[in-house]
Amino acid sequence: MIRPIIEESMRLQSELEYLESKWRIEYNGEPRIIKYPLKRLRQPPYNSEFFKNAKINSNTYKPEALKIIYKGQKFRTKNELSAAQVVESLGYEYKSEIHIAGDHYDHYPDVSVNIPELDLMLMSEIDGAMERSNYKLKSIERQYEYFDDGFCEFKDIVFLRMTDSQVFDPEAYKTLIRTAIEVNINDLFTD
Repeated sequence: MIRPIIEESMRLQSELEYLESKWRIEYNGEPRIIKYPLKRLRQPPYNSEFFKNAKINSNTYKPEALKIIYKGQKFRTKNELSAAQVVESLGYEYKSEIHIAGDHYDHYPDVSVNIPELDLMLMSEIDGAMERSNYKLKSIERQYEYFDDGFCEFKDIVFLRMTDSQVFDPEAYKTLIRTAIEVNINDLFTD
């Protein structure tokens, strides 16, 4: 029983040494050591605990529009489903349309992502039909509402916008998620 634990520990130690040597070669220095609990320049408004307790599909606006069901969650559009699948491919958990009570507005982000390494919940809005004036204005107004409630783009929320003629670009959405993760990493203090 102890032997597999020792073997796993030795394997992980060897992997760590290998990764540290690659880091030194690539970046000419030692990697940052991040200690828990995390210390930050700015606390994110929502963390992994909030994400864990958030109820999926909390938005009561036009529930009949939630026609796409994937792994027990409902989505309004194929693009929102595609975003959830991208999050899943990155190895993160997602939730659809959870309720976020802001100071001035209620928000229901299309896809929220749990980033447990950073104790962070990241929201995302997937806006299609941006060539339509009424939808573009609605999207801009929604973005303003997030900002008015103190949320920061690339720290708390990301926005992906496209026209109806565009096909959902998984790489563009991955880039938004990765950028947000990197921006949040830069908020960490290291001792």
